[in-house]
Amino acid sequence: MPAPPTATRLLPKEHGTWAMLLVPWAVGWGVGGPATPRQILLLVAAVSLFLAHAQLLAWHRLRAAARPDLWAAAAARRLLLILTALGLAAAVPLMVAMPLARLMPLVGIGALAAALTGASLRLVTRRLDHALPGQMLAAVSLPLSAPAAYYVAGGTRERVAAALWLLCGAFFLWAVFYVRLKIEARGRRAPRGTVRARLSFAGGMLVIDAAILLAALAAVRLGPFSPLALAAFIPAALQTTAGIARLDRPASLKRVGILLTAHSIVFGLAVICLA
Repeated sequence: MPAPPTATRLLPKEHGTWAMLLVPWAVGWGVGGPATPRQILLLVAAVSLFLAHAQLLAWHRLRAAARPDLWAAAAARRLLLILTALGLAAAVPLMVAMPLARLMPLVGIGALAAALTGASLRLVTRRLDHALPGQMLAAVSLPLSAPAAYYVAGGTRERVAAALWLLCGAFFLWAVFYVRLKIEARGRRAPRGTVRARLSFAGGMLVIDAAILLAALAAVRLGPFSPLALAAFIPAALQTTAGIARLDRPASLKRVGILLTAHSIVFGLAVICLA
């Protein structure tokens, strides 16, 4: 029996997760300090373990299926072992080269990432890994690359590291809920005509946007960062407004994904320049 795509596919099909991993890594690096060879080791370790995580979920999903595909599960397991070994090959020399004061926070970030991986496995068991809970978990777990890159770059302030995680997590939670809004608008007949009808349809998104902006404000105060850092969320707010105004116009999810990737790059550059 041929393996399903999720079994042997090396790159995750959720392309937005790359932005969730790499943009926060760049933000942490940009805020933390100059480029060092350690950042390359962190990047290799983060990307390898990110890909290994996708294979772990595929392996768990295949083994837990009503009719397990043992061949496909074995293929996923091989990729899992290879990618994990590659990640550890980069992580071990990185940890050896880190001063103890910055190594311990990195270990804590790794422990938190491991705990969140356990949560993602439970979501696979419940078949929620591709639903909203799984997407939300990715939006808060992958930006752990921001505090990790901050410490590797030479940062030492725990408040700054936590604020970077919160700031990036808030942005990518917005992206998750914006995509959900566009999917709902495609799946159900989106309202036409009055502004009130559109706002009623998108009411949940507006409440979530308000909560995300409050989280961003908390991150700025926690850092503390310049209040100008909040400007990084202006393109997201404008995109939400435009999206609600065009609810009745079906949007290609591929186009939405490309647009949100561009927004995430602008967000990252804004945080680096304004925080």
